[in-house]
Amino acid sequence: MAAAKKTAKKAAGKKAAAKKAPAKKTAAKKTAKKTAAKKTAKKTAKKAAGKKTAKKGTRKTSASASAAGNVVVASKVKDAVKSQDVRMSSDFPEALNAEVQELIDRATQRAKDNNRGTVRPSDL
Repeated sequence: MAAAKKTAKKAAGKKAAAKKAPAKKTAAKKTAKKTAAKKTAKKTAKKAAGKKTAKKGTRKTSASASAAGNVVVASKVKDAVKSQDVRMSSDFPEALNAEVQELIDRATQRAKDNNRGTVRPSDL
């Protein structure tokens, strides 16, 4: 009878150990998920910090400097030129940008001369 009790105790111990093992695995999985989430959060924070500093570095200081920025999108110009079955030189978008900027400057000056704060198509 003593042997039967020992066998029963061993079986009960194995069942208890089997119940505890998944709990350990679950805790390990949770820890792994938390660690992965923290790493992802750190990467996101680093990217956001990098973008913020990049934006600060590209700011213009004066109103005239901001007006001198690119108005023309080079990729769109390239697409438009390509649709006409012609090639485009690399300095064409810069020259086009200068021309467009001149048009804008003349139109805004005409609107101001006419005591208006709004630029209209007729100002071109």
